[in-house]
Amino acid sequence: MQSIDTQKKHVFFRRVSTAGQDIITQEAADLPYREKLPDEEIIIINEIATSANKKAINERPEMQRLISLIKDTKVHTIYAFDRSRLFRDFYEGMEFNDLRAKYNVQVIYTSVGNGNMPASDDVFVEGLLSMFSDIEGKNIARRSREARLRYPAKKFGYQKQKETKHFLHDSSKKESVQQYFAALKEIGSLDDLYKITKEYRKRFKKTDEQLISMATDPFYAAYDLERGTNKLHHVTSYISIEEFLQLQRAKGEFFKSFLERKKSLKAQNVYIPYCGYCRKPLIYKIEEESNGAHYICSSKLHPHVNISFSDLSKLVGCILSEIIQNLDEEKLIDHSIRCYRTIKKKLKAEMDIIDLNLSGITEKIVLESDEYSADWKQDPLYKRQQLLKQEYYNCLEQIQEYQSALQKNKSVIKIIEGTLKNQTKTNPLMLCDMLINAIYIYGDNIQVDAFYFDYLEDMGKAIVFEGDDTV
Repeated sequence: MQSIDTQKKHVFFRRVSTAGQDIITQEAADLPYREKLPDEEIIIINEIATSANKKAINERPEMQRLISLIKDTKVHTIYAFDRSRLFRDFYEGMEFNDLRAKYNVQVIYTSVGNGNMPASDDVFVEGLLSMFSDIEGKNIARRSREARLRYPAKKFGYQKQKETKHFLHDSSKKESVQQYFAALKEIGSLDDLYKITKEYRKRFKKTDEQLISMATDPFYAAYDLERGTNKLHHVTSYISIEEFLQLQRAKGEFFKSFLERKKSLKAQNVYIPYCGYCRKPLIYKIEEESNGAHYICSSKLHPHVNISFSDLSKLVGCILSEIIQNLDEEKLIDHSIRCYRTIKKKLKAEMDIIDLNLSGITEKIVLESDEYSADWKQDPLYKRQQLLKQEYYNCLEQIQEYQSALQKNKSVIKIIEGTLKNQTKTNPLMLCDMLINAIYIYGDNIQVDAFYFDYLEDMGKAIVFEGDDTV
């Protein structure tokens, strides 16, 4: 009989999408099954505030726990309210069913009798039911999104009346929001938009992205444009629908370009320079107006430290080029030759031992065999001889392979050198991680700590740049 520790368990899996949802219904549905089982055979997994629509299985820790239990062959049966509690995505559902079938795990849906079909071993049936669950999940997600668009939990510039669910102007923000939309109508360039976002970023305590989201949100016109043109009678508008649509037509490209430029500037933050004085990582700051960025240290205890991303990129390029130009090809080749000779010497020694053993076996076969036998190939001495011959040939092949590799080394090194030079332009971040240990920025100079390599000739560990000149 199995001990309790190794016995397969009955897992009761429940899930609710939000923290406010009640799990009692699922608990009540699986109670009749739990009452028939001893406590030591039961595992309960409650997945709280986890949406199967928004999160994949690998983003759900409790589901990962269940999968691990299955793979460890610790699960006899899974109990869930219905299929949607386990998964929503069709493909995830099919993969999960393949997994539980592989490990012979049963599934019982505790809400059967309320229009839900029991689990089936028929792949086609389960596929259809998983597809329906997927469609239902997407419909729920769509309806939830539509509900949030029309009745958000809160909206900047509005006060929500709990009793009537009406959205009225927030008196403390009304004037500022009206001024914001009025200012947006007047922009004629990206520079104008940058000035507006800079001002209202502080007034509204919002990010640039949130400000653009406000500018493109029809809720402020008391409309929902997600599926047609729907008037939101419970919302007091800040701008008419005609003015809102005109704003999107006339200024929409500015909004789009603004977000794309900001995204691009954020994405280029690939280096981690340090303050030369306090040794802390510098802060990356974006300058939308100039379409640039710079790194600064916020400390007031030492001289001001500031370098633009453009200057830092040029510096990294110079350093990488300097390192590659100092790559000693002859030292690399010499190292390859010495390695080859060491390996060849070792393999030759092995071959000499094999040769000596072969001679001894051959002598025994010739002198000690009394007469010819029909099954001479089964003789242990003969088998040993064949194995030694194969080992000898293997050593010989290795020597030939290493010799061929050595002959190709020089051309390979040339290719590597050319590739490195090309990478300084196409992928400097990769080379920076490989060749540069740290970059320290001071008030008037920059120190770069490069990794030391045996193949770098006459190159110091620290190189200082001042302006565009190398010192």
